[in-house]
Amino acid sequence: MDISIPTKFLEKILQIGNLSISSQYDKYLNYWPLFLFGLLLSFLLLPIIGKIATKFGITYKPRTKRRNREFDNPEKALHDKETPALGGLAVTIPVLILIPILFRLDPFTLPIFLAIAVLVIGSVLDDIFNLPSKVQLGYQILAAGIIAFSVLDLSHVSFFTNDFLNLAGISWSAKIFSFPISFVFPGDLILLGWILLCINSVKWVGGSPGLVESYSLAIFLLIFVLGISTFSLFSSSLSILISGSLISLLYFAFPPPKIMSGSSGKSIYGFLISVLALLSDAKFSTTIMLLALPIIDAFYVIIYRYITYKPKNILELMKINDTSHLHHQLLKLNFSNRQILLIETSFSLLVGSFAILSTGALRYFALIFGIALVIVFVVYINYRARMKEKDKKESPESKYSY
Repeated sequence: MDISIPTKFLEKILQIGNLSISSQYDKYLNYWPLFLFGLLLSFLLLPIIGKIATKFGITYKPRTKRRNREFDNPEKALHDKETPALGGLAVTIPVLILIPILFRLDPFTLPIFLAIAVLVIGSVLDDIFNLPSKVQLGYQILAAGIIAFSVLDLSHVSFFTNDFLNLAGISWSAKIFSFPISFVFPGDLILLGWILLCINSVKWVGGSPGLVESYSLAIFLLIFVLGISTFSLFSSSLSILISGSLISLLYFAFPPPKIMSGSSGKSIYGFLISVLALLSDAKFSTTIMLLALPIIDAFYVIIYRYITYKPKNILELMKINDTSHLHHQLLKLNFSNRQILLIETSFSLLVGSFAILSTGALRYFALIFGIALVIVFVVYINYRARMKEKDKKESPESKYSY
């Protein structure tokens, strides 16, 4: 679903990008001005943001417990020196600048703009003050709620074919100062939960330097291809803009990192991935496969933490930070941060590409095979890592270690 009418400014940009290449690829190449804008603006902003973050102590210190983190594990940080945060602002600032310029702020685009703004404000405050987990969940629910109560309703969903599952059993609509709002049940409730799941599963990928940036870059490029194929101008424009910004950020965040995305980036990548994928008319099975690795890793970690720590409620479960994520397990198998980045990003790109390229009946096989492949991969890596830890503890030399 293309959600807005392009402005004359966007039309001129796409005309500038028209390379007059008579091939099947010209529709992709026409977007190079947006890619270049994101690349250059982000590259210029990052040194400035890094200096500001360093000056005011908005940094990540390795192997140091963060305040307001009762269950924090200092060993979960995989960087070696104090590194400035707030790098994600170099991605979100270009988005916030160009949404009102490229697309008019209407009932479709304004909720997305406001939700991003809420996440930016909340996550920057989190980077500065290390907000408690319940406060983080609060501004995430507010951002997801803005989308759920907007006219962007999840009234139906398609998994494999063009047959739709109706999710609008009950619908409600109203106006606030002549601005339309609506809510369908259970569709928008599912949408709210889906956005929260995507925000946090992608956010949890950010434990290893450069990993969340490279992973997000791969997924946004796939969404760009998906947006072009479904004629979704909004999704294709924003995804290629973000891809350009992420390449610049990855240059600085690649291990050893000079700057990190911080909450100001990690909280927003998952939100934008979930919203843009759905707006590009992707079948729900495709969207699930794009985010298969972080979602399955998140579920694995949640189950492991629940069994291990036995938290009393979901808020206590959210406070737990340990070294049970996939990137921590790969580190235990003696992979370097760079190798972890390449392994997880390549695997996600493989599964995501398979999802986009599959059509018709093949999508049944793609979803089942893709999800099964990710589950086997996550379980196998965790099994190998835990066996290696067990061997270390039971080695003859361990009895003499102090």
